[in-house]
Amino acid sequence: MLKILISMFIVFNLYANQLDTIQSDFTTTIDKVVKIVKNKSVPKDIRNDKIVSSISPLFDFKLMAKLSLGRVWRTMSKSQQKEFVKLYVNRMKKSYSSKVDKYTDEKIIINNIKQIKSTRVILNTSLVGKDSNLEVVYKYYKPKKQKPNKKRWLIYDVVISGVSIIKADRKQFSEVLQDSSIDELIKKLKK
Repeated sequence: MLKILISMFIVFNLYANQLDTIQSDFTTTIDKVVKIVKNKSVPKDIRNDKIVSSISPLFDFKLMAKLSLGRVWRTMSKSQQKEFVKLYVNRMKKSYSSKVDKYTDEKIIINNIKQIKSTRVILNTSLVGKDSNLEVVYKYYKPKKQKPNKKRWLIYDVVISGVSIIKADRKQFSEVLQDSSIDELIKKLKK
């Protein structure tokens, strides 16, 4: 019985340490991004590049690209997959940096963090402004093997006010793919 209790205590501490690490990485990154955004003496395109390089270690943009296509991903050639990932990543980075660039002293509050599976964590935050309160949920996963230049836990989806980025992208892409090929979707993403 004592061995079981000790084992449970060790497992609980491991999970708690992982959650602390995720929260710490998130907070450190957000603080870095806020400093970059507030520095208006730096040109916008350079600020956006710095924002993207700050957040990139937290995100698995390649997995996000794959998830945004769903089953279609498996039907694509390796070169199509590679091209789509590149375009998707650029699209996500532009979108994120343009949204962050609109930052005007809102506060990011961590509401809670919970482990829903051994390799899945949800970080629930609020973006609180003078007249608004926006719920933003970050979905993390832990890859089997740590990826180069990435944190141990990676964000694979962001849910803003109940809307998943992955699901919204999947819906948008599947609408295009109803009438077009994957090559046509790739051409549209290049524009």
